[in-house]
Amino acid sequence: MRTRQFLATFSVGALFGSAVLLTFSGHDLDLLYLRLTERQNELNQLQEDHQKLQEKLTHIEKSNVRKIHKINVTVLQAPDEFIKLAVQKEVKNRMKKLVDKELKLFEENPDVFHDFLDSRQFHISDHLITIKMKYVVVGETTTIFIEAFKDAESLSHSAQGT
Repeated sequence: MRTRQFLATFSVGALFGSAVLLTFSGHDLDLLYLRLTERQNELNQLQEDHQKLQEKLTHIEKSNVRKIHKINVTVLQAPDEFIKLAVQKEVKNRMKKLVDKELKLFEENPDVFHDFLDSRQFHISDHLITIKMKYVVVGETTTIFIEAFKDAESLSHSAQGT
């Protein structure tokens, strides 16, 4: 009878232990399954993104249209730093209309910048400023080099006012 009781107790303990072990293992398996599902979703999203980028690249290569993305203005010479910054800002604001325009036109006719900017006059802080375009580098990032001078008339007006 004692061996039966031992075997019965052992069997109940083994069953109970197996149930507890299965519960913990099941929880760990659920976490692993959740991580697997997350990774599969991430993989699917990355594959979709990759496909979209490939299509975009193919479209860009087919169209082969280069555009101006950014315009930099460099003032090589100015009467003072305040005027230099103001001229730089003014020219950049006037030229921002050219951003996203096709580059081919400007590569074939770089004089467009010269015609648009050379000898242009701006009123900046009670001074008439004349700019002279020196160089232009045409590309997706177009850089314009200019010089700024105080106009002689603005100097005579400021001298009369004092």
